[in-house]
Amino acid sequence: MVDTCLCMGAGITVAQGLALAEPGVKCMAFIGDSTFFHTGIPGVINAVYQGTDITIVVLDNSTTAMTGNQPHPGTGMTAMGKPSKALDIEQILRACGVEHIAAVNPFDHDKAVDVFRKAVEFNGPSAVIAKAPCIVQIKIPETVHKVNDSCIGCLKCIKQLGCPAMTPAQDGKVVINEALCTDCSLCSNVCPVGAIKRGERNA
Repeated sequence: MVDTCLCMGAGITVAQGLALAEPGVKCMAFIGDSTFFHTGIPGVINAVYQGTDITIVVLDNSTTAMTGNQPHPGTGMTAMGKPSKALDIEQILRACGVEHIAAVNPFDHDKAVDVFRKAVEFNGPSAVIAKAPCIVQIKIPETVHKVNDSCIGCLKCIKQLGCPAMTPAQDGKVVINEALCTDCSLCSNVCPVGAIKRGERNA
């Protein structure tokens, strides 16, 4: 994996450059919903126009999380708080000529894996809209995920997810900080021994 940071919305165009530099290697571009509206659309058009074999992933959390949760053209609200027409990302992608488009809740692990696999296997520009609310906009649930004694210390959950709530303990096993856990359940999906289970949040 190559992590690049150039400018707002450059992920889609950088992916096209990498695809040209390494033919046969499938490149994926990640872009937030706000950035998609601001600077991502021209890159989508160019990918379709050039027939570049990339997968565009729009991380749609219905806000501008990077700079303060301002509304954007997809939220149905103006910056002044007035209702407006919410533009649809999927419709825009289709209007730009993207033929393979799928939307999925990224916390639905098995379905998300299947959706991404099909998008990557598609020959030509494809897109996945990963839609879930920004964590600062949702109410923290009463339940959390906890690591039990079955943990073997493989750290697969940490390495695959990079969840800020998960850290290795001194004994080599994993602990979950309940104050940071949002009970998304992704960790329980990747644990190879079933050592992570849902439980009541401590008071």
